[in-house]
Amino acid sequence: MIRKTRYISSARSGMIRRKRWQGMLSLLLAALLVLILPLNSLLALDPETTASGDQAVAGESGESQNALDVDYRSKGVGQQEMEIPSLDKVQCASYFCYDRTTRQVIIAKDENKKVFPASMTKILTLALALEYLDPHEIITVSKTAMDATTPNSTMMGVVAGEELEANELYFGMMLPSGNDAANVLAEEIAKHYNAQKGALPTTTPLPTPPADGSPATEDPNKFTLIGQFAYIANMKIQELGLTNSHFMNPNGLHNDRHYTTSHDLAMMFDYALNFEDFCTVISAPTHFFKADNKHPFDGWKKVSNTNHLLTDPYMIGMDAHCAEVFGGKTGTTKVAGTGMTVLTINENGHEIITCVCGIPYDVADHQTVYIAAIVREANIKCWESDPVHRVDGNVIDNRTYNAPKDNVPSGSKGNVTVSSPESTEETLEPTETTQAPSTAATTVPQPETKTEKKGLIEKHPVLVIVLTILSTIVVIMIVLTIISVTRVKKRRRTGIRKVRF
Repeated sequence: MIRKTRYISSARSGMIRRKRWQGMLSLLLAALLVLILPLNSLLALDPETTASGDQAVAGESGESQNALDVDYRSKGVGQQEMEIPSLDKVQCASYFCYDRTTRQVIIAKDENKKVFPASMTKILTLALALEYLDPHEIITVSKTAMDATTPNSTMMGVVAGEELEANELYFGMMLPSGNDAANVLAEEIAKHYNAQKGALPTTTPLPTPPADGSPATEDPNKFTLIGQFAYIANMKIQELGLTNSHFMNPNGLHNDRHYTTSHDLAMMFDYALNFEDFCTVISAPTHFFKADNKHPFDGWKKVSNTNHLLTDPYMIGMDAHCAEVFGGKTGTTKVAGTGMTVLTINENGHEIITCVCGIPYDVADHQTVYIAAIVREANIKCWESDPVHRVDGNVIDNRTYNAPKDNVPSGSKGNVTVSSPESTEETLEPTETTQAPSTAATTVPQPETKTEKKGLIEKHPVLVIVLTILSTIVVIMIVLTIISVTRVKKRRRTGIRKVRF
C-alpha cells in the first residue's frame, strides 16, 4: 500500500488543536458548575454560614422565597434596662409610707391633705363585707345596684338577677375594680347590719350642720341601701379614729363629699389587712369566675389585678431590700387622678404600707413607675433602720401566685407572712437560719456559654477536598492550553507541516 503524504498549513493545524482544547475546557467548566451548585445549596442550609445577615429576599407577594434561609435565633428581644425616677421627680398630691410592724412613719408628703380616693374606697368596702358577710352565701344582683353604676366605669360584668357567691364579688370588685360588684356588696352589707344590729343610729351629726336651722342630725334608715352603707362606712371611719375622711358610696365614683387623706387611707388598709381573706384577694394576680345562673360554665370570665407591681416587682430593684410586693388596690378617676395603696415586705421582715394619691390624670400611665419609686425609697429607709436579714429571697423570688392552696407551685419562696398587730414581736425575732444572707434563695443567672465556631474545613471536609481537586484540574487545563498555544506559534515559523494519515 502506498502511503500518501498530505500537506496542510501550520495555521490551520493550530486552529484545529485550539478548538479541541477549547471544547475540552468548556466541558470541564460545565462539569465544575454542575458540581459546585448543589454544594452551595448545602452551605445555605448551615445556620452559621447565614448568620452574617443573608436572608431570603421577599418577593412581590411579601412571602419569603426560601423559608430555610431565615435566621430564627434570638436577637436579644426582651425587657430592656430602665431607670426608676427619683423621689423628687414623682408627681403626686400626697403619699404616706408606714411601717406596720413598728407603727412608725417612714416617709411622707402632705399625708393630711384632702384627696379623692377613687376606687381605693373599695379597700374599706371589702373590709366591711368580710366583717358582715359569709363569703359563700348566695347574693342576687339587684336592679338598684346596677342602676347606681355609671356608663364607661370599670365593671365586673354581673347583670340584674344574677345569683353568685359573695366570694366572687370580692374578686370582681378588687381585681378589675368592678363598680357593679361594689354596689351589690354595699346593699348586702346594709341588709346584714340591719339584721345583726338593728336600725342605724339617728343621732349622728351631719358632716356639715345645715345653715337654715333644720335638724343637725340625720336619719340614715330612710336612705337607700347604698346610702345606708355609706353611713356604716363613716361609722367605721370614726371607730378607727380617722377625722379627715368621709365616704358617700362604696366604689369611689366622684362626689365632692367623698374624700380622705393618704394617711387615713393607709390606716383603713391597715385595718383590712387583719382579715386573712382580704390578703388572699389583694394578692391574687388573676381570678376565674365560677358558673352561675347567668353563665352556665366555669371560667366564664377571667379578671386581672390592676396592681401591676404584682407581676412586675423587678421595677423596685433587688437592691431596695424589698422581699415581696404582697398586694394592694389602685384607684383612678379624672378628678382624683390615680394612685395605689400597697403592702410590701422588707427583707428585715417589716410590713410596709405605701399609699400614694393624686397622680395627675394626664400622666396616669406613669402610675406603676411612680409607685415603684416611692415603694423603693420606703424599703431602703426601712432596711437602713433595721439591717437584719429575716426573710429569705427577694422581690423576684417571692412573686405571688394565684392557684388553689393544694396546687401552689413549689420553688424558692421566702417565709413571708402578714402579721396581725399582736404578733409584731414574734415576726421580728431573727433565727439562726434566717439571719445569714447566704441562705437567701436568690436565683443567680448563669452566664451564657459561648461555643467556638468551627472553620469551613472542620465543618465540610468533603466539600473542601472536591473543590480543591476541581480547582487543580482547571489550573492544569489552563497550563496545557497555554503550552499548546505556544507550540502553535513556534510552528508558524516553519510555514508548512507534514501530516500523515
